[in-house]
Amino acid sequence: MPENISPTVQWLSGEVSTFLNKLVLPALWFALLIGIPLWVFATTGQLSVAGGFRFIVGFVLIATVPLAWLTAHLQRVGHCGRDLVVANYWRKSTTPFDDIEAVEPVWWYRGRLVRIRFRNRTPFGSVVYYMPKWGAMRAMFDSPEKDLQRIISGNSTPLPGV
Repeated sequence: MPENISPTVQWLSGEVSTFLNKLVLPALWFALLIGIPLWVFATTGQLSVAGGFRFIVGFVLIATVPLAWLTAHLQRVGHCGRDLVVANYWRKSTTPFDDIEAVEPVWWYRGRLVRIRFRNRTPFGSVVYYMPKWGAMRAMFDSPEKDLQRIISGNSTPLPGV
């Protein structure tokens, strides 16, 4: 994969929303997940959970697994020419549009999250998720996955109203 990526990348993912959801919020989540038990142990000398809170603690621990998985697969996505550019904050790679199997909405976060499945494994795996620019505002009126589908098909005209 070429590391020399042209500066004319047209980013499809929101810079602020990706930064918050990939780095800031997971850091806060894990800081609380580790910090609260350490604080309880430091102040009481033992770790114990009151009976009424065991369900909440179990739910938080179980919810950590899918949140961590999604955070690992959430990337910045753009395009440059006939290549898809996928990046996180440490590396970038390009993938030809021909290697994209599907661009689809995510049913449980429709309009705010888009899934890209690749035919072959890439440096970022075989599945990548991205948060479209203005996804929170566009979600009620728009299907942001169609932007990338149109670009891949060669018709790069934006959706109406965008």
